Amino acid sequence: MINLAIVGLGKFGRRHADSAIASGRFRVVRAVVRNKGPAEEFARERSIALSTDLAETLADPGVHAVSIVTPHTQHADQIIAAAQAGKHVLAEKPFALTRADAERATGACTKAGVVVGVGHDNRFYSVIAEIRRLLQAGTLGNIFHVEANLSHNAGRQARSSAPPPGTAGVQAWRLNRAEGPAGPITHLGIHRIDTFVQLFGPIDQVFAQESRSSEDSPTPSSVAVMVRFRNGMTGYLGSSQKTPLNSRMQIFGSKAWLEARGAHDMQEYWRSSFRRVSVRSNDGGFETRRIEPLDSVKLNFEAFADAIEGRTPYPVPPGEIVHVVAVAEAVVQSLETGLPVSVP
Repeated sequence: MINLAIVGLGKFGRRHADSAIASGRFRVVRAVVRNKGPAEEFARERSIALSTDLAETLADPGVHAVSIVTPHTQHADQIIAAAQAGKHVLAEKPFALTRADAERATGACTKAGVVVGVGHDNRFYSVIAEIRRLLQAGTLGNIFHVEANLSHNAGRQARSSAPPPGTAGVQAWRLNRAEGPAGPITHLGIHRIDTFVQLFGPIDQVFAQESRSSEDSPTPSSVAVMVRFRNGMTGYLGSSQKTPLNSRMQIFGSKAWLEARGAHDMQEYWRSSFRRVSVRSNDGGFETRRIEPLDSVKLNFEAFADAIEGRTPYPVPPGEIVHVVAVAEAVVQSLETGLPVSVP
């Protein structure tokens, strides 16, 4: 059993804790929080020791690994501190906000000889596994274009000027431009960037445009990104924080196109943002299948545990972790300059 500490015990930090426990591979022994009060009941029910001191937790020899679920600007330094303490690290997305920070963090893990993982749990979706099977089988033929949209306004209360008592700070940090320099791409669309890289390989260039709901909005309300892949494919990614839930991806090939559609409500969405796959072939055939989701966060923790125990390598190599961050950073640069930006 691997002893795990959770750094950040908000909504998704709690999901990490419960999914790690459900995997049967981890014992969640500690959690680091800013304020103990809101987390006390959750921690007590699971026999998790609470602390407000990350250094104290990292110094605990009884902690083997950490899961980092904190605001984005804190990730890189926390990953490095964990690695230097000899702890394996799984950090939520975005892993970092700049390529340089991602390289520093993954480099620290490599130097320390610890496993590094990332919270791109979409990689473990049942629907993504089916898409990979169809691509590998050649069902779609030669692939030349992909497009996707991931949008929702679930955090709108926290973004209001007068949030309900007790909610201020829960999601309000997401409006901070430092935490979300590309707005919805940083918070939502980066999931699809990772899916693009997983399915089709490295991205060479991006060109991004934004819209804002008002002139004084601190971050973009929606962002549209044109993508060019290293293999010659084209792509499009859209994301908005101002519209109801939408999750869609469509892949265009010479033999058929495939469309993956998401959940209809947020409860379903938290389990999986894709639920159905449709395929339209050149001969006019059309099929839609609903695919039941698995706990993708639990599957990610299982893969993390396998890597820690030396069974199999973690399925997202450090180079891909860095590349996804580099693509997101290029989107920010394109929004700032109004020009296409090459991805290093």
